[in-house]
Amino acid sequence: MYGTSALRTIVGNADIFVGVAALALAVPVVAGDVSHHKIHIEGSGARTVILESGLGDTLDVWKDIQPRIAAHCTRTVSYTRAGYVGSDPANGPRDSATIVMELREELDRRNIRPPYVLVGHSLGGLYMQYFARNFPADVTGLLLIDSTHWDQHLVIDAQANQQYLGQREVTLFMPWIMRRELSDSAQAGEEVHASPAVEDVRTIVLSSTIAPTHAMPDTQARAAQLQNEIAADFPGSRHVFVTGAGHYIQRDRPDVVINAARELAGCGELQARHP
Repeated sequence: MYGTSALRTIVGNADIFVGVAALALAVPVVAGDVSHHKIHIEGSGARTVILESGLGDTLDVWKDIQPRIAAHCTRTVSYTRAGYVGSDPANGPRDSATIVMELREELDRRNIRPPYVLVGHSLGGLYMQYFARNFPADVTGLLLIDSTHWDQHLVIDAQANQQYLGQREVTLFMPWIMRRELSDSAQAGEEVHASPAVEDVRTIVLSSTIAPTHAMPDTQARAAQLQNEIAADFPGSRHVFVTGAGHYIQRDRPDVVINAARELAGCGELQARHP
């Protein structure tokens, strides 16, 4: 998935591995152009599970579990956000409102209609919170996988110009689209926090239990507090701290993610193979 040129970054509470080969350079686009995305559709069913990746990831992050979510159950859609390799270039804001608008336009172009089950990992979880809050009539389920909090304030350290120097790395080594998503993450969080509360969307919050490498002693306690606040913001949600899982719960405990997504899609559990 990450290839031989993978970089490691620590952003906020997330220990993120980024495949450089999977990322695109910024290319200007004409104002008014609508982004088109690389997309993978698998399965069929009354509901559609939308898989939203985190910072630096493409649809490939879902390739091992998407078929298992879909199996005899539901239609699943994974896609790569604008600005990453395989999708159109991105320009302008990379906030929640813009990214969700682009996703909804893509679904409309492809005649993929609601109801949707939204699955969001990390920063992608922040975007899916915005989707669920602003379009609840289209959403029957929300699965947040170690989601970014609306007040997490992911920032870039302008002095970190080499790998592995400190808590917030990397700038010169980080492709433009990641820097833009990071710089717009505060605005993305403000948009989520200002959005209407939603009470009738079934929600499962999955949180990691393994702290990032080189994390400060209080990092995991702070991460748990943020995850508890996310769960509390969706009344009736089920919050699970997943034993043995780091930030990529879908990689460390795929069975938990698969069965949670299938539950929200109205299907039975599927035995998942452990890595």
